[in-house]
Amino acid sequence: MLLGCGFLSSHLLTHLIPHVEQFILVDREKIESVNYDNYILPKHQANKRKVTAMTSLLQMLAECRTTPVHMNIQDEMEIVDLISEHGPDLIIVAFDNIQARLLAKKAASRTSVPAIHLGVTENYIYVDWNDWVMLPDSEERIEAAEKEMASIRDVCTRLEFRGLGALAAGAAYHSIVNWINDNNKRLAFMIPIDEDGTITITTLKR
Repeated sequence: MLLGCGFLSSHLLTHLIPHVEQFILVDREKIESVNYDNYILPKHQANKRKVTAMTSLLQMLAECRTTPVHMNIQDEMEIVDLISEHGPDLIIVAFDNIQARLLAKKAASRTSVPAIHLGVTENYIYVDWNDWVMLPDSEERIEAAEKEMASIRDVCTRLEFRGLGALAAGAAYHSIVNWINDNNKRLAFMIPIDEDGTITITTLKR
C-alpha cells in the first residue's frame, strides 16, 4: 500500500514490480503539467488523478493488480479501514504533509503492519521504518514543519529533483528487498547532500 503517489512513489513503483502481486495506491491529488519534470508518468495524464496515472503506468509495465484509492485522508481510522479492507503486507508512506504522515504512522502502529517512510528535502533524503520515525509532536512544531514542507513542495517541481527521487527510491528499494529476503531485516538510510554535491550514505540497522 502506497500512501502518497507523488514523485517518490513514481520512481519506487517501477523497482517494486517484480516483488508485488497487488498495489493499493492512495492519494488525494491530480497530476499537474510541472509534475512531468520529476515524476515517471505515462503521457497525457495532466489533470487526471495521481492514482489513476500511476495505475496506467503499472498496467503498461506489469500484470500485477492495482487498486487506486482517490481519498483525502483526514483521520487515522480511514487508513486503518483501508488496511483492514485490502490487507497489505507492507505500507510505504510518502505523503507530502506532516499531518498525513502522523496519521499513517499511528495507523501502521495500530494495525501492526510494517511501514517504511521516505522523503526528501533540497539536501537530504531519509528512509526509515515506522517505529523509529520521528515526527513533530506539538501543534507549534507541526505548524513550523508544514511551512517548511510547503516550501519543499514548491522546490520539488524542479527538474533537479528527479535525481533525488531516483536516489531515494533506490535506497527504499534496497531496504524493502532486504526486509523481504532476510527475515524482516530493517535498514534505514540517512543521505545528506553537501553544497558541493557530495552524497554521503549512512546505513542504520533497525
